[in-house]
Amino acid sequence: MKAWNFQVNNSPQEISQKLESSLGVADRFVFKLDAHENNPVQFKLRKRFLLPFEINTQNNLIVNGKIVKAAAGNKTDIEVSFAQHPLALLLIYGHIILGLGILVGIFLNLSSNSYMYLFGGSLLAIGILLGFHLKKDFDKNVQEYKFLIAKILEF
Repeated sequence: MKAWNFQVNNSPQEISQKLESSLGVADRFVFKLDAHENNPVQFKLRKRFLLPFEINTQNNLIVNGKIVKAAAGNKTDIEVSFAQHPLALLLIYGHIILGLGILVGIFLNLSSNSYMYLFGGSLLAIGILLGFHLKKDFDKNVQEYKFLIAKILEF
């Protein structure tokens, strides 16, 4: 999870209206805004998955944010955190655990078939390579969301 903190010269109501008008009506985004009086305004943003296999090819990032009135002046503090989608993490760790389980079973002499070594090793390799790929995409998507939020808030 990555965090991003910055300060804007607008009020929290203006910022939440900008975000709601820009992202609330977009087709590909799921945007939830939770505003209470005397509490910080919280929002969640993620891209909508239209098909199940898009977890590997599309943006799999969940953005959580908090808009808080600063103590001094007409400034507002914005705290944004970025996290990977839980299904992406399940996909990575599922491959790694399954591959390790098969390899441990082979080493415990439950099977002496050489094809099982190949199968377990390939599952483990797929999990590790998938982890590297999703980490690279995660960093790229964080930069895209930062650019999107900065463009909407114009700071």
